Amino acid sequence: MTKRSVFKVLSLVIATLIAAASGAYAMSPKPTWPEQHTIDYNHVMRDGLGGWNILQDDYRAFNALDGFSLEWDYYSFHDDDGKFTGVVGIVVADPEGRLGGSETFSALNLMPSGVNFALYGKFPGKEPIAIYTPLGLGHDVGVNERSLYAEGEDGIFIEEIPVRGEDGEPDVMIIRGNNGAYSWDFSVNQGFTDYAPLKPETWVVGNDTDALLPDEHWTVNMLWPTTEVRGSITDLSTGETTEINGHGYRENSFGRWAFVLGGWDFAFMSDPETHVQWAFQTYHFNTTNLDYVDVDFLDNGNPVVQRFHAEDGELGWVHGDWQWDEEARQYLPTDLTVVGKNDQYTVEAYVNIGANYAPMLSDVTFIVETYCIFAQMPWITGVIKRTETGEVVATFEGQGGGEFSVMRSFCANEPSLDVKKNIFTSTFSHPMPE
Repeated sequence: MTKRSVFKVLSLVIATLIAAASGAYAMSPKPTWPEQHTIDYNHVMRDGLGGWNILQDDYRAFNALDGFSLEWDYYSFHDDDGKFTGVVGIVVADPEGRLGGSETFSALNLMPSGVNFALYGKFPGKEPIAIYTPLGLGHDVGVNERSLYAEGEDGIFIEEIPVRGEDGEPDVMIIRGNNGAYSWDFSVNQGFTDYAPLKPETWVVGNDTDALLPDEHWTVNMLWPTTEVRGSITDLSTGETTEINGHGYRENSFGRWAFVLGGWDFAFMSDPETHVQWAFQTYHFNTTNLDYVDVDFLDNGNPVVQRFHAEDGELGWVHGDWQWDEEARQYLPTDLTVVGKNDQYTVEAYVNIGANYAPMLSDVTFIVETYCIFAQMPWITGVIKRTETGEVVATFEGQGGGEFSVMRSFCANEPSLDVKKNIFTSTFSHPMPE
């Protein structure tokens, strides 16, 4: 059983039911749709302070899959002294309430319409945390700027404030929040801009279901692969505040996408000492054009940007070890090896996850309850070599992040070893480049 086919039968059934329930959709195929999508949507690809993409006119024009509109702003934080590593993720889903918001029949809601946010991470010596908070529709979300404010009960809220830099100062995003267990206040700006400016094409667009849902698409935009982070996080149960001074990662991804049909597997890190930023993305279902690695580094002082695509035979990965998580009712990987190779460079990375993970679980809707996101806080090491000679160009090591998402098992107990061997040790992998 291949990586692309393991959930396909179940996924197609779910997709058909969801699409039928949310309205008839056009079955006319769109040949070379990625190229057409690039033309149609390139103009709404904004910098880090631009408005939410799914609130633009392109997404507000009627489409049968409007209820699947989804966008997230994803911020990771790694304190330089190891006092905390984690993520604040902000999601805007179905902003027009096409699936009926929180009042609809639960089977239609891929996730609650409106604003959702999550905090996960790890303090040294403590168990990892993962808390998901839905706040629903009717909140302030920016069309022309990347701003957001959503408030719930008992002081719970999430806020994004964009601040344009002046006189050479960087653009900044202020991230504030309170989920009832923790509160935080962070200032985030893009890092590594002095020596390794990003190429314009930080984004890639893909599609899961081809002719089944031809308008479905997902755009991954790793727009700030390295960030500088300042701020604090407070444990509200103890009143203890941890000051954060470090770096991280920011991603803005969006589209009309039934994410529960497949899932994703990704990891990222940056090394301030050797000036390497590395990020890996793969999606489980049919998104071969979203299986790639971006790596930026210095070669004899010169900035180099490389992208390795699996569909071009340049990228392979494998999870060597898996373990069963009883709470999540699913296997998760505890390590990952990724190799990118072209005629110029070979990039090898090892992602050591171990026990540094937390399952993100929720029963807020039926579909969300059948799904799991394993939030990961791995340590990542790697090397960049010249392909022809094997000469080491750069190395990298440090605290990273990532996630592995998949549908939960319908079995309460761990399946047989044959299931693990045949599905989880072979399905979620890709042959290494030659």
